[in-house]
Amino acid sequence: MTLTDGGQGLAFGPLLRRYRLSAGMTQQELAGASTLSVRAIGDLERGRTGRPQRKSVELLAGALAQGDEAARRLVEAARAARLAPEPDDAPEERPGDDAAAHAARTDGGRAPGMHVPGAPVCELPPDTPDFTARQRELLGIEGALAPEGVRCGQRLTLVAGHPGAGKTALAVRAAHRMRSRFPDGQLFVQLSPAGHPALGPDDVVRHLLRSLGDPAGGAGPAEEAGARLRAALARRRVLIVLDDAVAEGQVRCACPGVGGSAVLATCRRRLSALPGAGRVDVGAFTTEESLAFLTRMVGEERVRRERAEAALVAELCGRIPLALRVVGCRLLARPHWTMRTLVDEVLHDPRTRLRELSSGDLTVRAAVAAAFGVLDDQTRWALRRLAAARAPGFGLRGAATLLGCGTARTHRILGDLLDGHLLEALDGRRAAEPSYVVPPVIRLFALEGAEAAATGPVPLVRSGPARS
Repeated sequence: MTLTDGGQGLAFGPLLRRYRLSAGMTQQELAGASTLSVRAIGDLERGRTGRPQRKSVELLAGALAQGDEAARRLVEAARAARLAPEPDDAPEERPGDDAAAHAARTDGGRAPGMHVPGAPVCELPPDTPDFTARQRELLGIEGALAPEGVRCGQRLTLVAGHPGAGKTALAVRAAHRMRSRFPDGQLFVQLSPAGHPALGPDDVVRHLLRSLGDPAGGAGPAEEAGARLRAALARRRVLIVLDDAVAEGQVRCACPGVGGSAVLATCRRRLSALPGAGRVDVGAFTTEESLAFLTRMVGEERVRRERAEAALVAELCGRIPLALRVVGCRLLARPHWTMRTLVDEVLHDPRTRLRELSSGDLTVRAAVAAAFGVLDDQTRWALRRLAAARAPGFGLRGAATLLGCGTARTHRILGDLLDGHLLEALDGRRAAEPSYVVPPVIRLFALEGAEAAATGPVPLVRSGPARS
């Protein structure tokens, strides 16, 4: 029997209940997907609401996502509704009904008779074969998206960190390891494709609906497409990986309201307006992790023979995975080179080091430039001034002196740079007095424009005299 067979002639309440159970949804899940209250849905199903409002019917039909025919029958039943029947005249929900619906959801999210187009889709990029370290971060992601966490509402985990720190590689590795937890599919969306504008929320929703087999492909009003996406995710267990988010809206639109689906998103900056999200920060490698990574790329003998020089290579690369991958590719392409050759010929001069950190389509400059791109002109100017400072580290008051503005404004600028992972905070004598440092690779990029920042007009709006 198809979902809509036998639906003719039923009153609106019993018809709504029939569609909900066939979709494998509880009243709570339908409420979350439709934005109506649980009480309103219960009253509708039991006939305690005389004439359902058209807007409510449209929201319910979109959340159930059972096709145009089901939506038409719900609208017709709502039009035919008159005075509410007595509560005893409406069929009460039996505990076994929701138990069966729950079993259908946990069995791949497919209720009996429900058609799901195609087999579960996996859009994940290939895993990185020489993936190194990050065990703590992997365990953090897997713990955040554990089944018990998802059931309790922990459905979003954010991965943030330095440009080139390997956020995407980490997210993809974690997603591959968790495929069995999300048997209905693993989707992947590149939110900020190179050379193209970042995707808006509507584009993200439509991409996901197409991947889930929605025949309409997200057509229609944005609100309706979003409701269909939430409804589709509510009855399945799908992992959505969003790569390179630059704004909260790109992530929020993909988050399921209920059910067993989850979202794992990498982001260029801290997305603070997503309450309840799990957060995993990715920093530079340690020296030992850097050497392990180079060993996996170029071989144990080559690193063991020049361990001190290999450690120097790691430091000159800022121990950033992307930079280390680039130099590893250079070494593989030139098997006659030693680590000392790499230092002397490629990495020694800081003025040309960033230019040399490229191999094929791998380039450190592009990753750092993308992170700079989300800054406003004032913050970008400030970072260049700070990078040009002679002292490697500075405190709040020292930064205010360098920037020529008050400490309150300096504090906001440093906060923006910390959120973009373009600045590191080091604990001082007291937690309230941290010192700050510009990471090595970020400093190289910033110094390219530091001369203009030092001689050009100050874009900062002064908030008061600098205080030492």
